[in-house]
Amino acid sequence: MKHGKAGRERLTAICLAGSLFFAAFSMLSCGTSTNVEPMGGQGLTKAEFLGRMIVQERYWRIEEISRQEEDQIATVNVREQSTLLNSHYLNDVIPFVAVQFGRGYYGKGVVSESKMTGAYGKVPFGEFQCELLLKTTKESGEWTWDNDRKMMKLPLPESIRTLAAAMSGSDWRPDTGYVASEPAPLFRGVEEARRAASPERIRIVAEEQTAEGKITYAFIMRAAWMTDVEYRDAEHKFGVSLY
Repeated sequence: MKHGKAGRERLTAICLAGSLFFAAFSMLSCGTSTNVEPMGGQGLTKAEFLGRMIVQERYWRIEEISRQEEDQIATVNVREQSTLLNSHYLNDVIPFVAVQFGRGYYGKGVVSESKMTGAYGKVPFGEFQCELLLKTTKESGEWTWDNDRKMMKLPLPESIRTLAAAMSGSDWRPDTGYVASEPAPLFRGVEEARRAASPERIRIVAEEQTAEGKITYAFIMRAAWMTDVEYRDAEHKFGVSLY
């Protein structure tokens, strides 16, 4: 069948429109994949940030500490000897820190700290045997949201207060710290963390004001998910730490 010039132009336009529709449909189809990846920390709302912070069975362990004074930054690898902390803190304090954020009565925020054995510091991601000493759990107080700084504000657990004071080398002992907006918590449950198979971190910051200026102590906290509990009693909880 023969077509005039106008007919050929209409046919070309129809084909082009069909191609564009097919491409758009393909893009939409790809977007419906069920393999959902956790969002990054950029641009999280307060509700999204807190929704990821307040989850069960996740404890935060110290991975690294830094002390920043003006442009000078000193870092503590918590599994090695350090000039900033003596062996007591490196061997008897840091390996047992497990901080948790939750909610208590009437929805109030709760910060607690327990002693926990198992993996800590910079080690490859994996599953490790661990023990949570239940009777050591202490609440340091109530976390709140600082609207001006857009950060979670918290009463510091005893371990972090002690470590910051030791690194300061003065009589200063911080009561309050902040959870920085970056890096933000990524996962809303242990299964998301298991599928990602990569570490998750937050940064707790304490600030010391001196005559010379501000000193910032940053505690890089890495998530340890306690799962596959094998045994528990009133004092102990044995299981696996996904860290």
